[in-house]
Amino acid sequence: MPSGKYGFSVLGTNEAKLGQKILIAECAEPKLRGFLIGVPFVSYAFGILLTYTLGVLLHWRAVAWCCNILPIASVFALYFAPESPVWLVRKGFLSRAERSLNWLRCDDIVAKRELQELMRRCENDNSAANANEDILKACAKSSVLKPLIILNLFHIMMILSGTYLIVFYAVDILSEFGTDVDSMTAAVYTAVVRLLFTISACFMLYYLNRRTLSILSGFGSGVSTTILAIFTYIRLGQPKSSVDTVVPAVCILCYIAANTNFMVMPGVMVGELLPAQIRGRVAGYVFTAFNFFFFIVAKVFPYVSQRLKSHGVFLMFGLASFGASLVMYLLLPETKGKSLGEIEDYFCEKNWLWMRRNKSDEKDVRKEKLLKV
Repeated sequence: MPSGKYGFSVLGTNEAKLGQKILIAECAEPKLRGFLIGVPFVSYAFGILLTYTLGVLLHWRAVAWCCNILPIASVFALYFAPESPVWLVRKGFLSRAERSLNWLRCDDIVAKRELQELMRRCENDNSAANANEDILKACAKSSVLKPLIILNLFHIMMILSGTYLIVFYAVDILSEFGTDVDSMTAAVYTAVVRLLFTISACFMLYYLNRRTLSILSGFGSGVSTTILAIFTYIRLGQPKSSVDTVVPAVCILCYIAANTNFMVMPGVMVGELLPAQIRGRVAGYVFTAFNFFFFIVAKVFPYVSQRLKSHGVFLMFGLASFGASLVMYLLLPETKGKSLGEIEDYFCEKNWLWMRRNKSDEKDVRKEKLLKV
């Protein structure tokens, strides 16, 4: 499987660049923002499927060369994309920002209104803080510290829930259940399932609230993996039967269906939760910490799985999934349909728990939106 693992890393990592999430978040309208941020993860899942499929047909070196095609094509595509209006306003390029908004919104009135709001917020931010402020001092502010804690807690829980471990070790995990399918074919099957559910996750981001989607995803992942842990523990030492294949297959399918939503949430959260003044600088640290922690967990996982056995591993996935749901329930604000400015205003409040938010502000925002309409 070297072709699949290395090829998918080259293609998938490029498609999931943090700059892409920030650009989409700053360019998209609030109602489409979550859906559009989720689309790159469809490319990520497609990259997994493509490289696994090519790995069945070609030598891994040929697959590695093929994986250079889409990254090169994306460079040319991004050349014609407009620059982020938020970034342009913060750098003082107001005429370019107006042209970018006109191109994105296709409505001069809406573009001018949004430009005025961006200019107002930029002036307030500049009067409150220095643009070249030390990164540590900036992160110590509650408006930055709160989303950072939410992001990092979710990243830890997501990794421990097996979101990416299943991708890397799918064949090893499936082989423990005595499936007759060869490793290459099994990898392709899991990639197909992941792609289909990633596409569905994008549409759920459009129709469902962020909190609802995150909490239900963690709960569904936790229930399916906990059932699988109990089943594998009970079946230890028992003679193999068809039940030992059917039950794990159903549980893993349910797990992938629920947990795939976790894969798209980090990009959405980075694009929506971090304040504009620090978003570009802090996002790099967030994803660096995420990749560093995942690297450690991925390397340690084979040794941990030997100690915990399959039932212990799935129990760990289940507990982490429930933990992620709890974190999202307590801390994650609802961002669907809200502008990035409204989200920043929420984190400037004194409360940490979502249930203790200032609900009167939400009513005022709704009234303002109705008046604009």
